[in-house]
Amino acid sequence: MKNPFLLFISLGLFISSLSFSQPKEKIKLVSQKIADLVSVKVPETFQKLNDDQIADKIIASRKPLAMYSSPSGSSDFSVSVGNSSRNPWEDKDLKMMAEFQKSNIKSLFTSVTFIQEKIIKSNSQMFADFEFISEVKEKGKPAIRKYNRVRYTIKKKNVLIFSFVCPEVERPLYDGLAEDIMNSIKF
Repeated sequence: MKNPFLLFISLGLFISSLSFSQPKEKIKLVSQKIADLVSVKVPETFQKLNDDQIADKIIASRKPLAMYSSPSGSSDFSVSVGNSSRNPWEDKDLKMMAEFQKSNIKSLFTSVTFIQEKIIKSNSQMFADFEFISEVKEKGKPAIRKYNRVRYTIKKKNVLIFSFVCPEVERPLYDGLAEDIMNSIKF
Protein backbone atom coordinates (compact mmCIF):
# COMPACT_ATOMS: atom_id res chain seq x y z
CA MET A 1 0.00 0.00 0.00
CA LYS A 2 1.47 3.34 -1.06
CA ASN A 3 -0.41 5.52 1.41
CA PRO A 4 0.79 4.94 5.03
CA PHE A 5 -2.37 6.60 6.39
CA LEU A 6 -4.60 4.03 4.66
CA LEU A 7 -2.36 1.23 5.93
CA PHE A 8 -2.70 2.60 9.49
CA ILE A 9 -6.51 2.84 9.17
CA SER A 10 -6.77 -0.68 7.70
CA LEU A 11 -4.61 -2.12 10.47
CA GLY A 12 -6.71 -0.33 13.12
CA LEU A 13 -9.96 -1.66 11.66
CA PHE A 14 -8.53 -5.18 11.50
CA ILE A 15 -7.40 -5.09 15.14
CA SER A 16 -10.70 -3.65 16.35
CA SER A 17 -12.64 -6.32 14.45
CA LEU A 18 -10.57 -8.97 16.21
CA SER A 19 -11.33 -7.50 19.63
CA PHE A 20 -15.08 -7.40 18.93
CA SER A 21 -15.11 -10.97 17.70
CA GLN A 22 -13.49 -12.29 20.89
CA PRO A 23 -16.00 -14.07 23.12
CA LYS A 24 -16.84 -12.21 26.30
CA GLU A 25 -15.47 -13.93 29.40
CA LYS A 26 -18.30 -15.52 31.36
CA ILE A 27 -18.65 -14.11 34.86
CA LYS A 28 -18.65 -16.93 37.40
CA LEU A 29 -21.50 -17.02 39.91
CA VAL A 30 -21.10 -18.33 43.47
CA SER A 31 -23.89 -19.43 45.79
CA GLN A 32 -24.72 -17.31 48.84
CA LYS A 33 -27.12 -18.19 51.67
CA ILE A 34 -29.22 -15.20 52.73
CA ALA A 35 -30.71 -15.13 56.26
CA ASP A 36 -31.31 -18.92 56.34
CA LEU A 37 -34.23 -18.19 54.06
CA VAL A 38 -32.97 -18.18 50.51
CA SER A 39 -29.91 -18.93 48.44
CA VAL A 40 -28.87 -17.04 45.36
CA LYS A 41 -25.83 -16.99 43.11
CA VAL A 42 -23.93 -13.71 42.79
CA PRO A 43 -20.86 -12.81 40.70
CA GLU A 44 -17.71 -14.03 42.43
CA THR A 45 -16.17 -10.59 41.96
CA PHE A 46 -19.00 -8.89 43.90
CA GLN A 47 -18.25 -8.21 47.56
CA LYS A 48 -20.79 -8.46 50.36
CA LEU A 49 -21.29 -5.04 51.95
CA ASN A 50 -21.32 -4.50 55.70
CA ASP A 51 -23.88 -2.27 57.45
CA ASP A 52 -21.73 0.88 57.18
CA GLN A 53 -21.11 0.32 53.45
CA ILE A 54 -24.83 -0.24 52.87
CA ALA A 55 -25.68 2.96 54.77
CA ASP A 56 -23.17 4.90 52.62
CA LYS A 57 -24.68 3.49 49.43
CA ILE A 58 -28.46 3.66 49.96
CA ILE A 59 -31.03 5.53 51.97
CA ALA A 60 -33.75 3.17 53.14
CA SER A 61 -35.98 2.78 56.15
CA ARG A 62 -35.03 -0.91 56.25
CA LYS A 63 -31.60 -2.18 55.37
CA PRO A 64 -31.48 -5.07 52.91
CA LEU A 65 -30.98 -8.62 54.18
CA ALA A 66 -27.85 -8.66 52.03
CA MET A 67 -26.20 -6.42 49.46
CA TYR A 68 -23.33 -7.18 47.10
CA SER A 69 -21.41 -4.68 44.99
CA SER A 70 -19.12 -4.88 41.96
CA PRO A 71 -15.41 -4.09 42.40
CA SER A 72 -16.01 -0.56 41.06
CA GLY A 73 -19.05 -0.11 43.32
CA SER A 74 -21.21 0.93 40.37
CA SER A 75 -23.33 -2.25 40.15
CA ASP A 76 -25.27 -3.86 42.98
CA PHE A 77 -27.38 -6.86 43.83
CA SER A 78 -29.56 -6.80 46.95
CA VAL A 79 -32.16 -8.88 48.74
CA SER A 80 -34.71 -7.01 50.85
CA VAL A 81 -37.93 -7.61 52.74
CA GLY A 82 -40.71 -5.16 51.98
CA ASN A 83 -42.63 -3.55 54.81
CA SER A 84 -45.71 -5.72 54.89
CA SER A 85 -46.46 -5.82 58.62
CA ARG A 86 -49.54 -3.61 58.24
CA ASN A 87 -50.91 -5.27 55.12
CA PRO A 88 -49.53 -8.79 54.85
CA TRP A 89 -49.76 -10.17 51.34
CA GLU A 90 -50.98 -13.67 50.53
CA ASP A 91 -49.45 -15.81 47.79
CA LYS A 92 -52.60 -15.34 45.69
CA ASP A 93 -52.02 -11.54 45.77
CA LEU A 94 -48.89 -11.61 43.57
CA LYS A 95 -50.54 -10.12 40.48
CA MET A 96 -52.14 -7.29 42.50
CA MET A 97 -48.88 -6.69 44.38
CA ALA A 98 -47.04 -6.52 41.04
CA GLU A 99 -49.32 -3.69 39.88
CA PHE A 100 -48.69 -1.89 43.16
CA GLN A 101 -44.91 -2.33 42.74
CA LYS A 102 -45.01 -1.12 39.13
CA SER A 103 -46.72 2.06 40.28
CA ASN A 104 -44.16 2.41 43.06
CA ILE A 105 -41.27 2.00 40.59
CA LYS A 106 -42.70 4.75 38.38
CA SER A 107 -42.92 7.12 41.36
CA LEU A 108 -39.26 6.63 42.33
CA PHE A 109 -37.71 8.02 39.13
CA THR A 110 -38.05 10.95 36.74
CA SER A 111 -38.85 8.45 34.00
CA VAL A 112 -38.99 4.67 33.57
CA THR A 113 -38.86 2.65 30.37
CA PHE A 114 -40.07 -0.89 30.96
CA ILE A 115 -38.31 -3.52 28.86
CA GLN A 116 -40.46 -6.31 30.24
CA GLU A 117 -42.85 -7.07 33.06
CA LYS A 118 -44.32 -10.49 33.71
CA ILE A 119 -45.37 -13.05 36.29
CA ILE A 120 -43.10 -16.10 36.13
CA LYS A 121 -42.41 -19.34 37.93
CA SER A 122 -38.78 -20.11 38.72
CA ASN A 123 -37.53 -22.93 40.94
CA SER A 124 -41.11 -23.63 42.13
CA GLN A 125 -41.69 -20.03 43.26
CA MET A 126 -43.87 -17.38 41.60
CA PHE A 127 -42.31 -13.96 40.96
CA ALA A 128 -43.30 -10.59 39.54
CA ASP A 129 -40.39 -9.83 37.21
CA PHE A 130 -39.52 -6.31 36.01
CA GLU A 131 -36.74 -5.18 33.70
CA PHE A 132 -36.43 -1.46 33.05
CA ILE A 133 -34.25 1.57 32.49
CA SER A 134 -34.65 4.25 35.14
CA GLU A 135 -33.70 7.88 34.72
CA VAL A 136 -33.23 10.55 37.35
CA LYS A 137 -32.88 14.17 36.25
CA GLU A 138 -31.76 16.97 38.54
CA LYS A 139 -31.56 20.58 37.46
CA GLY A 140 -28.08 21.47 36.28
CA LYS A 141 -26.81 17.88 36.36
CA PRO A 142 -26.61 15.17 33.70
CA ALA A 143 -29.35 12.55 33.84
CA ILE A 144 -28.51 9.31 35.64
CA ARG A 145 -29.69 6.26 33.68
CA LYS A 146 -29.60 2.79 35.19
CA TYR A 147 -30.51 -0.71 34.09
CA ASN A 148 -32.70 -2.47 36.68
CA ARG A 149 -33.77 -6.09 37.00
CA VAL A 150 -36.12 -6.63 39.94
CA ARG A 151 -38.07 -9.67 41.09
CA TYR A 152 -40.72 -9.60 43.80
CA THR A 153 -42.22 -12.61 45.49
CA ILE A 154 -44.46 -13.29 48.48
CA LYS A 155 -43.15 -15.72 51.08
CA LYS A 156 -44.77 -16.23 54.48
CA LYS A 157 -46.84 -13.05 54.04
CA ASN A 158 -43.74 -10.96 53.32
CA VAL A 159 -42.67 -9.35 50.08
CA LEU A 160 -39.11 -10.28 49.14
CA ILE A 161 -37.32 -8.04 46.67
CA PHE A 162 -34.35 -9.16 44.58
CA SER A 163 -32.71 -6.30 42.73
CA PHE A 164 -29.82 -5.97 40.27
CA VAL A 165 -28.85 -2.42 39.27
CA CYS A 166 -26.04 -1.09 37.10
CA PRO A 167 -25.38 2.08 35.09
CA GLU A 168 -27.01 1.76 31.68
CA VAL A 169 -23.60 2.11 30.01
CA GLU A 170 -22.40 -1.00 31.91
CA ARG A 171 -25.37 -3.10 30.84
CA PRO A 172 -23.39 -4.87 28.06
CA LEU A 173 -20.84 -6.03 30.69
CA TYR A 174 -23.60 -7.83 32.55
CA ASP A 175 -25.59 -8.99 29.54
CA GLY A 176 -27.57 -12.02 30.67
CA LEU A 177 -26.03 -11.96 34.15
CA ALA A 178 -29.02 -10.36 35.88
CA GLU A 179 -31.21 -13.11 34.39
CA ASP A 180 -28.79 -15.80 35.63
CA ILE A 181 -28.78 -14.29 39.14
CA MET A 182 -32.57 -14.09 39.27
CA ASN A 183 -32.98 -17.64 37.96
CA SER A 184 -30.67 -18.93 40.72
CA ILE A 185 -32.99 -17.82 43.58
CA LYS A 186 -34.01 -20.84 45.68
CA PHE A 187 -35.99 -21.12 48.90
